[in-house]
Amino acid sequence: MQSNNANNEEKLASGKLEKDQGNEYFKKGEIKNALRHYHLALFHLNGLQNNKTFAVFRKEQEEEPKNDPLQEDITKTMSVIYSNLAACHIKEQNWDKAISYANKALKHDPENTKALFRRAQAYINEGNTTRAREDLEKLTVKNPDDAAVKREWYNLKMKDKEQDEKQRRELKGMFNRKKKQDEKEEEEKKIEESEDDTYTSASASSSKTNPMEPRFIELED
Repeated sequence: MQSNNANNEEKLASGKLEKDQGNEYFKKGEIKNALRHYHLALFHLNGLQNNKTFAVFRKEQEEEPKNDPLQEDITKTMSVIYSNLAACHIKEQNWDKAISYANKALKHDPENTKALFRRAQAYINEGNTTRAREDLEKLTVKNPDDAAVKREWYNLKMKDKEQDEKQRRELKGMFNRKKKQDEKEEEEKKIEESEDDTYTSASASSSKTNPMEPRFIELED
């Protein structure tokens, strides 16, 4: 068991090293390199959680598990890495991926406020203002004076305004198209009625012509 823990500690250390290297690349704006190191960090850490070899048949597994500092460290480190991956994808404006990684970060550590903040950012930019508002409300409860959170509230307000204006434009466009279609149909109806009146008038005029009188006289050579 001791050797297994030692192996896990070694992998955790390697994962943290890759994470730190990813952080350095992120600070320099080299997002692709940052992503590569974050994924390498996960490669070292995946499979380490609750890795209890030969513990399946142990009676204590049926009891409430005790706090394991190593497992807690692994879990929190993975949450940080997933949150940092979300930050990378926000930089790249990949909102779906940012939300997905933020969700993974929060699954590992529900108290990861950075992951919650980044998910709110991605939701705002994606246009999901309902979910963004839920996340910002949670963040405001945790830290009501946070300037970054207040800034995202403002961004959310602007996104709401933008969506309202877009909806009004779309409704106005639909109304104008309907109006033009109605005007076109009305014009076509008038043309048809005019043609009917002309045909009726012509028919009435021709009925007054002497049936014995030739209507067309052909010239002879």
